[in-house]
Amino acid sequence: MKPVLVSSPRYWSKIKGYKLHELPISYMSLNQDSKCDANCEGCFRYPVRKQGLQNLLNMADYTKLLNEFHAYGGLALEISGEGEPLLSEHTLPIIRDATKLGVWTTLITNGHKLTEDVTNELKNLKVALVLSLHSLKKENYEKDCGVPGNYDIKMKNIDMVSKYFYGTSWSENGYLVRRAAVHWTLQMNNLVEVAKARRFCDERNLHFSIAPLAHVGHAAERPDLWLPEDLKRIEDVNNLGDESIIFYDDPSGREVCGTCKYGLNVGADGNLLLDAHGGYEVDIANIREISFQDAVEIQHRVSKKMFDTLDSFCPVRDPNWQKFLEEKWYLKV
Repeated sequence: MKPVLVSSPRYWSKIKGYKLHELPISYMSLNQDSKCDANCEGCFRYPVRKQGLQNLLNMADYTKLLNEFHAYGGLALEISGEGEPLLSEHTLPIIRDATKLGVWTTLITNGHKLTEDVTNELKNLKVALVLSLHSLKKENYEKDCGVPGNYDIKMKNIDMVSKYFYGTSWSENGYLVRRAAVHWTLQMNNLVEVAKARRFCDERNLHFSIAPLAHVGHAAERPDLWLPEDLKRIEDVNNLGDESIIFYDDPSGREVCGTCKYGLNVGADGNLLLDAHGGYEVDIANIREISFQDAVEIQHRVSKKMFDTLDSFCPVRDPNWQKFLEEKWYLKV
């Protein structure tokens, strides 16, 4: 039985029958502050932003956003970037409020700050919990994240998630629906570990998702981490793991990042973003200053421009991404 992560684009389309491209809005990405307890070599975050952002949204702002999103028929939230979400005081309250509204949240975290109490609470909320991972080798992991001692914490917490989320999977429409996953960023220095990582996840009943490294943020200066040309085809990468947690089968015949193309991306400071993991410095609009309807319309317009102009399933992974930003193609009619 093919596994799929609950709340992923293909969960909604293949299991629940939603056509994301026909909905007013499907996802809303709520980036939290850019502070992080790690300094990963392949991080999407731009180094100049590592100390954090200014003029952050408060919980009243998020409550308003959640209610408007729900009223629009939104399906799911994503809290993934651009720093470590569990360092934000708003992450858990946002998830609690979303659960009360019946809205699922995909939480992507490095897992370093997970505790038993938090993990148990997340199990009892409408959460798809995703832990990032880029190596099963202690030396490689700590060299990459830059924090000695975090490997043991990571492994302990992955096992804790496996224990608490055991028994939360279910079968539906021919799929095995899971609620906990490991997301593996595929880069040159972990290619040989993929088969072992997949076994690692299978042994713990965790979904195993893969995406190729993007050449942005920290990784833009690390060509030694970039994948070889023959592994850039997205189907080749996807076949190394389980069902991707971001793919959607677009009517055009392309596989696209459904959370980006059919979602509203909001930064921790309220600025509308091109994507949850890129284009932080663009000046489109701030969610505090426009209506939710206007924000959705702007996002649809910008997303169409991105996916019409760029060929990759994910805009920030396209070779022309930097040019798209620098020449402000997103503003061109």
